Amino acid sequence: MKSKILSIVRIFISLSLIGLLVWLMRDKLPSMYDAIINADRALILYGFILFLCSAYFIALRLKKVISVQSIQISVNESLYLTFIGYFFNNFLPTSFGGDVLKAYYAGKKSNKKAGAFAGVFMDRVLALIPFTLIPVITITFFSHKISSRPIVASVYLIFLVSVVFVLMLLHKNTAKYLAFILEPFKEKLWSEKIKNGYGFLNIYSNHKIVLLWSLFLSVIAQALSIAATYIFAKALGVHDVGLGIFFTIVPIVCIMTLIPSLNGLGIREGAFVYLLSPYMPSEKAFALSILVLASLVLYSVIGGFIYGFRKNIFSFKTEDV
Repeated sequence: MKSKILSIVRIFISLSLIGLLVWLMRDKLPSMYDAIINADRALILYGFILFLCSAYFIALRLKKVISVQSIQISVNESLYLTFIGYFFNNFLPTSFGGDVLKAYYAGKKSNKKAGAFAGVFMDRVLALIPFTLIPVITITFFSHKISSRPIVASVYLIFLVSVVFVLMLLHKNTAKYLAFILEPFKEKLWSEKIKNGYGFLNIYSNHKIVLLWSLFLSVIAQALSIAATYIFAKALGVHDVGLGIFFTIVPIVCIMTLIPSLNGLGIREGAFVYLLSPYMPSEKAFALSILVLASLVLYSVIGGFIYGFRKNIFSFKTEDV
């Protein structure tokens, strides 16, 4: 019941924000439509290709991270899981539905369900570091370009929290330091599950090379998606906004999509318009957000096709846990 209420709230937030944005932009919708119709189609194609390339590096990261749990999947299987994850993330009212499915398939293949869930969770965590590091670096050099001080402060805070969270997961004595939190609930079944889950996650403290490679792959994937957004802006006729602005604003938009919603729908589009309006006409900022949304839909369509027609992509094994 509680999950249904949360899903309804997410849907309500997204639909309300989309409706509000359309109403506020109602006089500029024809200009936005013209900007998309008259956009450079070759550049749009290049942008889509860059977005697809970023998915490849995300898949490589998943393969590396999950291998620590002694779960071996091919690059193709990892790529399939990545696209299937996008399909479920973008068509379910929670951004974690795709992660659950990725863990399910990886665990079913290896019969290491706990390890699969730990690997997918760590993959999400490792994506968060460059996710926040890039805007921290760019804001340091372009902070005068961002008019909202609360947004700048929030970016630094989220980055700090992300780093502390990762360090806590990887520090071998963290469980001992935090044991008092679970002490009142030691009789609960989920308390033991949390302890076991921490054990699977703490394994990564012995695989620093994998962690470094995963972070590197995350940076590449994030940079490619930012570059794709920049190319979309060029396709819309925005030529006087530097790439550095996009390396500052696009990650901030991504961070804002963590706010409860239908996988960022409404929040992402509103954030693009709000943050990019000082640098380009608001109708073009809105059009840019539509092209980014179209890229996510393309991911989802590919994932839906794989999920619907390629269910035999995994050769399931029956290894012991």
